[in-house]
Amino acid sequence: MSISIIVATVVLSFYLFQYISEKEQADKEEERFFQELMNGGHQEEVVVKERKCLDERTNTNAELVLTTLRRIGCEPETEERNNLQYTYFTFQGEKFTIESNDTCKFITIYDAWWHGISIYSDVEDIANLHKAINFANQYVNCTILYTTNKEIEEIGVHCRRTVLFIKEIPEIDLYLRSILNDFFRAQRLVFTELEKCKVTENQ
Repeated sequence: MSISIIVATVVLSFYLFQYISEKEQADKEEERFFQELMNGGHQEEVVVKERKCLDERTNTNAELVLTTLRRIGCEPETEERNNLQYTYFTFQGEKFTIESNDTCKFITIYDAWWHGISIYSDVEDIANLHKAINFANQYVNCTILYTTNKEIEEIGVHCRRTVLFIKEIPEIDLYLRSILNDFFRAQRLVFTELEKCKVTENQ
């Protein structure tokens, strides 16, 4: 039993170290991703390539992402840029993007622009949005953030989460489904908190 605990500790430590060393790169890619989003959306300008459905013997994260998405009933489309693969798919009516890299055992999932308000909204409304986001971030497993797009004059709300994604994870399709459901929970918390703010203001 003690040997198993030691082995598990070593393995977890290895992946934790790798995660920390790669997180700076993920943060830079996240910033670039949302910058492109604010500049009008990149999906309209790309040529989507069909990828062959691969089985569970795949050895790369990009292939594993496609295989797992198809197992949960999604129809992914992909774009490759700068040695990164962006996978676009719809899950329960929501559009997601997964950023993967075959040299990294982690993927970053984005749920972009699922809520927005005008940049000319009342100061109270903007403050309430910030408050709701800060509140929800305390209770969810993903990160909720907002960006300002001056071209469309809107403040958009997004979620993102970086997770370990390797074929050794048991029932990886259920694992991914659970992660995606966390994004919906984040949305519900934000909307619930916004409603509470409105009720308080009307009292």
